[in-house]
Amino acid sequence: MNGMITRHICNCILLLLASLSQMKGQSDMLDHGRIGHAGFLTSVVTDYQCLSINPANLGFAPTVEYFTSSTPLEAGLERKTRRFAVGFGQVGASIRSDALDKTKLFDMVLQRGSAVEFTREDQIQLAKDFSDRGIRVNADVMLVGASYQTKRWGGIGFTIRDRVGSSFQLNDGASDLIFRGRNASYFDSSYVNWRGDTIGVARKPQLFSQLFDGTQLSLTWSREYAVAYGLPLFMGQDWRFCIGVTGKYLESYAYMDARAENGVFSGASALSPWFEINYGKATTPSALSGTGLLPVGRGYGIDFGVSYQSSNFSLGMSVIDIGQMRYNGNVYSIADTVVNGLATPGFESYNFIKEAQQLTGEGNYIVWSGLLETRAMLPTRVRLGGSYTVSRFFRCGFDVMAPLTDVGSNLSNAITSVGINYRPFSWLIIAAGLGTGDGMTTFIPGSIALSILGGTVETGVTTMDMSSLFTDRLPVISAHVGFIRLRL
Repeated sequence: MNGMITRHICNCILLLLASLSQMKGQSDMLDHGRIGHAGFLTSVVTDYQCLSINPANLGFAPTVEYFTSSTPLEAGLERKTRRFAVGFGQVGASIRSDALDKTKLFDMVLQRGSAVEFTREDQIQLAKDFSDRGIRVNADVMLVGASYQTKRWGGIGFTIRDRVGSSFQLNDGASDLIFRGRNASYFDSSYVNWRGDTIGVARKPQLFSQLFDGTQLSLTWSREYAVAYGLPLFMGQDWRFCIGVTGKYLESYAYMDARAENGVFSGASALSPWFEINYGKATTPSALSGTGLLPVGRGYGIDFGVSYQSSNFSLGMSVIDIGQMRYNGNVYSIADTVVNGLATPGFESYNFIKEAQQLTGEGNYIVWSGLLETRAMLPTRVRLGGSYTVSRFFRCGFDVMAPLTDVGSNLSNAITSVGINYRPFSWLIIAAGLGTGDGMTTFIPGSIALSILGGTVETGVTTMDMSSLFTDRLPVISAHVGFIRLRL
């Protein structure tokens, strides 16, 4: 993902967060972007692709791949054992919303049509559409990954990847205030100030914790350096039981997690100077100088996994992202204050960079205070999956993934999915699945992967939900492209 696109996405998310001043994020299912898989991963995905899924799968033994049995008249088709794998430039992104239909979601992403400039009618409708609803955005860029596997001593792998995730959910009061501004029903009076601006006033003002109760927001952007090792612990003639562990070092460029929940409002942010956020008159003892993309936090994480593999059946379980982040750059907290005296007419476009400044600028409505540091747990998850190889053409399986920590960027609830991989030719893998959970009613992941030059080069494309191509209901715009994967 180039710098301009990344900056546009992150700034849009960031400044929306700053303007809303509360939200909690939830993870999306970009894991379905692993080349050649859809619907189930935990028990089958191997080499460097199993990092952040199940490191025990590095202990799977590389084997000869048979596609056509030999006969007395002709040789069979087989491929030699591939021990080494390396991949570059695997890019995935998704955006989904229960507030917008597919057309409006595309308008928002592409900044076209009504998304460029809202009319008063648009603002009124959007205030209704986003009441108790929201948007989720995720991006995953694997810069490089590599692994080496042996039959006896297991395998080792590493990846470097960037992850961006954001989610926001607005309650009725937050949606009305953000999109209608001083015209929100919360303001029952108004006056004109000395500059001629109309100011919305509530004669019975409420705190953010009251007016925005149920509104949640989060943003994270981290670069992850991961090294994993998987080892066969017990082995038989046609089965093996493997264990694995991954160590992770993370650098964060953006963090925000804020929420108004059960009458309590809390939030903290740590954003790189690269985003040029205006905190008004607030200062912080953790200020970073400069305007570059500087880390604002660092942390460590661990993954554990176990896997069982036989000739046609596999079962795996893992716990992912056990650890903590420490943010000590540009750290601010948000105070719970009275909401009153709003001059802005509400968001007039999806250009959140411009619109958010009307709320956050000069500390007019959002009260910031500086912090030396803040800490946050990683979005720990547990995964369980199984698969069955029906024949050399078909493999089916299931996955279950559930959150173990209630932090921003984690799942809101468990995700369950099933799928099937079909390999009609040695060079083609077609996969599709069906799943539900994490705020989605039903999604249909699908992928196509090509394995060419005798299995040396692989490439593919995946979408998290094929049904979004045909329906406007709860749309998911999603794509994951694996530009190149070499297996040697």
